[in-house]
Amino acid sequence: MSLEVYLVRHGKTVFNTVGRLQGWSDSPLTPEGCGVAERLGRGLAERSIRFDAAFSSTAPRAAETARIILQHSRHHELVLTQLPDLREYCFGGFEGEKTQRLHEILSASLGLPDVDTWLHAYRHADHHLLAETVSALDELALAENEAQFVGRLQQGMAEVAALSQNAQARRVLVVSHGMAITALLKSIDFNIMDYRSLDNASVSRLIYDNGGGGLRESVIPLCWRRNKAKIKCLSENEKCFQTGIFNMRTVCYAY
Repeated sequence: MSLEVYLVRHGKTVFNTVGRLQGWSDSPLTPEGCGVAERLGRGLAERSIRFDAAFSSTAPRAAETARIILQHSRHHELVLTQLPDLREYCFGGFEGEKTQRLHEILSASLGLPDVDTWLHAYRHADHHLLAETVSALDELALAENEAQFVGRLQQGMAEVAALSQNAQARRVLVVSHGMAITALLKSIDFNIMDYRSLDNASVSRLIYDNGGGGLRESVIPLCWRRNKAKIKCLSENEKCFQTGIFNMRTVCYAY
C-alpha cells in the first residue's frame, strides 16, 4: 500500500522575521505566518485533499502550523501526532544567535573572504557544509553533524510511515522545518535543489510504496504563494531514476 505525504514547512515566525537561528529553540508564528497556513488549509480544502492522519515535529511553531492547516482544510476530527525526530537542525550553542553573525563566524572559520562566498560554497557543496562546520565549532558539542541530522530525519519519516501503515492511512500531513525538509529531499535526490530552506508553508509531496522492490518515493516540490489559494501547474518536468533503494519521479509545480 502506498502512502502519500504532504510535507510542509511551518509558517513564518518571530525569529524568521528578526533573523535569529531557531533549530531546537522556538518562537511564535507571526500573523503573516498564521495567515499563510490558513490559506494553505483553504487551498487544500478547495482541491478536496483529505488526510487520514497528521504529524508534526514537537516544536510549537510546527504544531501550531499543522493545527491551523487542519482547521482550515476541514480536518477537525484528526488528532495531531508530534514526533521529536521531525525537528529542525540543532545548532547547539549557536541557538538564538543572529543568522548573519553565524554566517560571519562560519565564513571566517573556513578562511573565506566574506559571507557571500561562504553562502555560495554552502549552497553548492557536495555535502551539508553548514552542519559539519557548526558541529565542529560548537563548544557545547550539542550541534548535529550531517550524519546525525539526516539519520534522525529519516528515522522520523520511517516512524510516520509505520504509524500510518498501522492506521491504514493513505494520505497524511507532515509539518516540519526548512533545513530539515531540504535535507530530506536531498537525501532522496541530491540534485533536486541547493542547500537552502524552502519558503514558509511550502509543500513537498512524497509517495512511499512499501510493496514490490523496497521503498519507492516520488517527490513533488510545491511552492505556496501568499496571495494564492489555488494550485496552478506552471510546468511539468519529469525525470525517473534509481538511487539506492529509492525509485523516484519528480514533477515541479507551483501554486
